[in-house]
Amino acid sequence: MAGGAERYFTRWYKPDVKGRPCEDFCVLQHSNRICVITLAEAHPLLQNGKTITSVNYQISANCSRLQNKVSGKSKRGAQFLTELAPLCRISSSDGEEYTIYSCIRGRLIEVNENILNNPAILQEKSCVLAINRRIHRSGSTQI
Repeated sequence: MAGGAERYFTRWYKPDVKGRPCEDFCVLQHSNRICVITLAEAHPLLQNGKTITSVNYQISANCSRLQNKVSGKSKRGAQFLTELAPLCRISSSDGEEYTIYSCIRGRLIEVNENILNNPAILQEKSCVLAINRRIHRSGSTQI
């Protein structure tokens, strides 16, 4: 997301999610409250020449992010996410599996289905998914 990301999105970082060193995520927040979750540059999947081999949106037997069906202006049917909600699991060439977390509260709008067929595009700064962020009562949008 080079170019457009710097111009239209505010970049926030969530370091060491769930206490895991270097498992950092980047949240790109648009002025319309839509957030895009990406891997931060320091994430282990983007280090040491690792190759992403697969992406799985099946979180549990009863929860798949691919089953998210959103309709209408108020995004009816969207899955609600908390800060530590798992979004997907990514496997790398060295056998490691990493869980990608939401990092923010909001409603899941869309997942990036392109990474299912071509997971390597995640290493080119492609987004994992988009979330409609809630504004807290205080009016603050800080992540």
